[in-house]
Amino acid sequence: MASDLDFSPPEVPEPTFLENLLRYGLFLGAIFQLICVLAIIIPVPKSHEAELHV
Repeated sequence: MASDLDFSPPEVPEPTFLENLLRYGLFLGAIFQLICVLAIIIPVPKSHEAELHV
């Protein structure tokens, strides 16, 4: 009975070009979203030169 079990790793096909494109596109999109969220959370100090005095 123990000889019937096959513990070899399953055959996983190589990812295609479109699968790689999707993976890296999603990764870059996630980084872009993190940068956008951090830009909202972290305030950037305004320089005094940029302020307009009316």
